[in-house]
Amino acid sequence: MTTIHATGTSELHLRAERATVTARVSVTSRARPESIAAATRLHNWVVQRAEQLRASGDATWHAADPISTWANKSYAAGSKKTVIVEYTTSSRVRIKLSNLDLVSGFIAELAEAGLFTDVAWSLTEASRRVCERRARKDAVDEARAVAEDYAEALGERIGAVVSISDSSAGGLQPPARFASARAADGGTAEVTVAEITVSASVAGVYETA
Repeated sequence: MTTIHATGTSELHLRAERATVTARVSVTSRARPESIAAATRLHNWVVQRAEQLRASGDATWHAADPISTWANKSYAAGSKKTVIVEYTTSSRVRIKLSNLDLVSGFIAELAEAGLFTDVAWSLTEASRRVCERRARKDAVDEARAVAEDYAEALGERIGAVVSISDSSAGGLQPPARFASARAADGGTAEVTVAEITVSASVAGVYETA
């Protein structure tokens, strides 16, 4: 009887199904009330757009963080005495789009309004769970096949599975971050939907018969 150690891995590559767009508001003014008022208007406009997208079925979720304001002090150019105080008001609104055909246009719309944006891609929870289970089963099958190859090379065959241990890192989230602006000809910069990798890795211990 021989003990054989073998590993198996599996990767599935799938087109993202959701795009979470983060819109960041940042307005600076020497007048604190003006900074707050301008940022609040922009913040509320983004929230209204998110609500419209949810009502149309193009988005599934959104979250709006509270606005915050802080003061920045600096000296006027060429002066060590004249202090300039500016107030910056910022906030963040996140919108999860289910209609990925809208990502390019929505990013351009936000950029034109003066917002900073980035995007995180993902699968739906249901799809992710299905893919994770499939990847685990495929990884186990591969480990068994590797062990059988070694057993055959020894003139033996696998008789029992002693143990299987999971050593995978799970699904990989691509670091898809970008900002987009409308092109000079009125078009919109195209955005490629990211690919999500779901992986699994197992280590198996087998005994030959």
